[in-house]
Amino acid sequence: MKGPSTLRHPTPSDGMLANPLSLCLRRTLFLSLLLLSAPCVAGPFEDAAAAFKRGDYGNAMRLYRSLADQGDARAQNSLGRMYLRGQGASRDYREAIKWFRRAAALGIADAQYNLGEIYLREYGVEQDMVEAARWYTRAAEQGHAAAQFTLAVLYTIGRGVSKNQPKAVYWFDRAATQGHADAQVELGILYGTGRGVPKDAVTAYRWILLGQTYARTTALRTRAAQSLGRLSRGMTPTQIAEAQRQAREWKAVPAKGGRS
Repeated sequence: MKGPSTLRHPTPSDGMLANPLSLCLRRTLFLSLLLLSAPCVAGPFEDAAAAFKRGDYGNAMRLYRSLADQGDARAQNSLGRMYLRGQGASRDYREAIKWFRRAAALGIADAQYNLGEIYLREYGVEQDMVEAARWYTRAAEQGHAAAQFTLAVLYTIGRGVSKNQPKAVYWFDRAATQGHADAQVELGILYGTGRGVPKDAVTAYRWILLGQTYARTTALRTRAAQSLGRLSRGMTPTQIAEAQRQAREWKAVPAKGGRS
């Protein structure tokens, strides 16, 4: 008499008898590893940017133009900048303005800033400070640090907008918080003199020191050094040490929202 048969769970070596769920998981893992190991493929915009970076302006302009014609706002702004600078084609302010306007209408903060620059610096148009301020404001509200700084200057001197020290302080602060060195120095000077803000030597020293650290020009570094020298004469060693500590621990806060 035969004994009862012994039941055995299928193993992977049983081929088609293996657990279907296990096979599915292994296939999924294999495909995932395959995708992770595959090289990243750059898109058309990245190809254009790479061509521009290596100085191949003709190819960059061709690629940007194709994308811009399809409504790519970033490409429109890049194309406008190339026409403004005469890269890949003769300088053409009219074409630059056309493409900046298209990109600006689609919310590109840098294009809005560029239009502000055009009306401020008379690139192919008569200077129009009101129009410049309007475009700087739109870019600044999206977190464009350079636009915020320039708008703060306009509020300080009353060009294109009414002179307004509190608004100047507000925009200097917004730009300085993002790490804009010129804004940091200007904001520090305001705190040092008490113009539009409570006078605060420690805060003034911190901002000016940060501006000096991140300055990209010799002129700004020199101005910051001179301002620190004047400021330090009225400060105690403890105050200076505290300002230096704050500067060491400071971190830029990126702008939220907006398209650049």
